[in-house]
Amino acid sequence: MGRSNLDSWLAGRMDRDTVPTGPELRAWQLDRLKALVDHARRGSPFYHRHFEGASGADLDSLEAFSRLPEITPEQLRTNPDALLSVSRDDIERVVTLSSSGTTGEPKRIFHTADDLEATVDFFSWGMANMVEPGGTALVLLPGTRPGGVGQLLDEALSRHGSRAVAFGELTDAEVAVDRCLAEKATCVVGSPAHINLLAHAWAARGLPKGAIRSALLCWDVIPDAVCASVAELLGCRVFRHWGMIETGLGGAVECAPGSGMHLRETDVYVEIVDPHTGALLPDGEFGDMVVTTPLKLGMPLIRYRTGDVGRILAGECPCGSPLRRLDPLVRRRRDGVPLSSGTLTLRELNEILYGVPGVADFAARLAGSTLHLTVCGDAPAEAVLAALEGLPAVAGGIAAGTLRVDIENKHGAAPAVSGLNKRRIVIGS
Repeated sequence: MGRSNLDSWLAGRMDRDTVPTGPELRAWQLDRLKALVDHARRGSPFYHRHFEGASGADLDSLEAFSRLPEITPEQLRTNPDALLSVSRDDIERVVTLSSSGTTGEPKRIFHTADDLEATVDFFSWGMANMVEPGGTALVLLPGTRPGGVGQLLDEALSRHGSRAVAFGELTDAEVAVDRCLAEKATCVVGSPAHINLLAHAWAARGLPKGAIRSALLCWDVIPDAVCASVAELLGCRVFRHWGMIETGLGGAVECAPGSGMHLRETDVYVEIVDPHTGALLPDGEFGDMVVTTPLKLGMPLIRYRTGDVGRILAGECPCGSPLRRLDPLVRRRRDGVPLSSGTLTLRELNEILYGVPGVADFAARLAGSTLHLTVCGDAPAEAVLAALEGLPAVAGGIAAGTLRVDIENKHGAAPAVSGLNKRRIVIGS
């Protein structure tokens, strides 16, 4: 609140210093969004044209803000410099983002020193639930260089007397377990697939449950089946996080397992809109996620269509926070491939296959009429096939003779499999 000036905003209007209510937070957001539109129009030729005829004074409600034109990932990819609204001298870090399945130019994201401080502040509060003072978090993500996620997490945890150790992306689960033991890590942070690999390797060694007390799953779509698997194998609390490099990494995090992910409302304003009309949807309904960065002045994103589908959970969290909660079941809009017997989605594959005992990781590829699966772990191929036959599109395709399933077993935590699954499973020819 201090960094965002929300406390002084409240004091000026209510003559008191207190946690804001939901309506008070919405009013502050509208004020910030109006100021952001004016700032972007002054500093960026792109936004000056993009919002032609509009100004902050015209935005008398969040519904009015939702009628402004959106930015697409393609616009961000083709000309990121056009979104800069400050001098280049004020830019602290440039991140080049290239996600799996993306062709053409990658996205380039610019961050100021204030943007990075905002992320550290969010990490500091969010991780306080997961790492006790004096504890260590092992981070299975890239980012050892200045401004990387490992360095930002370490700076955040140091504010509570704990620390983060940047391991990098997992390529060998056995090495990661060794590092956990050497560092006496009580928390692990990483993608769902990689933490699931680590959990299986941990259990295979017969290491005690509860030594790792918490796991933060982030960076990718988070299957419920992985949450259950990690919690069981490690005997720990599992928290989920949603975030994007475009918005400064931190976006939403659970205050307690299963509570829904509290949005970082001062830094990331999320709208859920109808995919066809663009109209705002009420809490509880799934729709396309559109994000705005209210305090990001260097390269503000204003109504950026993320390509993700999600919903805001209705009602309040038992913790009493006024921050809205994002349903952890975020998914990509383009998440399925058509088969003659129906549509096969990544979400279905995740839940079915990670739910099979012994499946530590998998990679999937559809080529012609054959679904190629590479499975890592100790699950027999028969169990994997039986699980797949629980999916109507797969079962119908097998029965009709239009789909063949090819399963390759790789026993143990094979580095080659985790390499295929760095970001998300690839489905496509």
